[in-house]
Amino acid sequence: MKKCPKCGAQMSSDTNFCTECGADLRNVSVSNESAQSTETFEPNGTVENQNQQQANQNTQQTAQAQATQQTQQAQQPAQAQPVRRSIDTEQAKQTAASYWKWLLGSWAHPTNTEAPTSKWFGVVSIAIEIFLFCASFFTMVQKAVAYLNQQANNVSNGLAALLGQQQNNSNLIHFNSFGTSFEIFIVLLLLDAAVLGAVYGINCWVFREKESFFDFINRFAHYTNVILITNLLFFLFSLMSAYTMMALVLVLSIFLYILGMTMVIVTRQGNQRLDRLYGAVFVAIIILIALGILCAICGTAVDIAVKSLTGGLGN
Repeated sequence: MKKCPKCGAQMSSDTNFCTECGADLRNVSVSNESAQSTETFEPNGTVENQNQQQANQNTQQTAQAQATQQTQQAQQPAQAQPVRRSIDTEQAKQTAASYWKWLLGSWAHPTNTEAPTSKWFGVVSIAIEIFLFCASFFTMVQKAVAYLNQQANNVSNGLAALLGQQQNNSNLIHFNSFGTSFEIFIVLLLLDAAVLGAVYGINCWVFREKESFFDFINRFAHYTNVILITNLLFFLFSLMSAYTMMALVLVLSIFLYILGMTMVIVTRQGNQRLDRLYGAVFVAIIILIALGILCAICGTAVDIAVKSLTGGLGN
């Protein structure tokens, strides 16, 4: 490079005249090129230093980010359990809302069967129905035992007064109402499961296309979910000791149960091996057999209860 002695402009080494001021550069030495080269590389060196510093900063930031991420991962297991419980609670709320929606739909339109979001909805409805019935039985037995104890104490105290003896106000009759009610709950649950299993077998035999057991239970529950209302009324009447209303509601519940069992056969569509009417007849026979078994069980329970009460009075 040549530097113009007049205006100081930088020119290439083969330039003879300054393009800025026209000065003669033929005698100007080119010895300043090395110095200029040094000056030219200085900015590059500065840029390289800046790039190196930036790279170091990026490396430090990356290391800090990795360390932060590792710390968060180490803390994550301790926080996982509360998050899981929150998700389970939300899922339970959604399932309960879906069941309530399905239940309302079955009450409004029993014959318009809708597939529930869970295969267990029908089982839950049947279990609640049996529980309400057993709770009503427990309440009724408790009231009956309390009434008998009161009458027995009145008679005993009257005799004691005539004989000049000390009156006894303790309960003369001791009966395990809860244990008996729980036993009835188990018996009804098993008997209902047996009837449903037998009717499901008839359903599979009448129709060539096999239906899953849970779909069958859900269809039956959809037809008979009204029994939840009747059993709830049965329980409320037991609290009020309205025995006439209890008898009417009980007959209505049995009628709805038999009707629902028939509906699961006669309303199903599909390729039939046997006419659906004959299938309904077989279902009616199974229900009559189940009612006979239930009456026999109830008769045995009443006989045991009477013997227990008689033993209590004898003591």
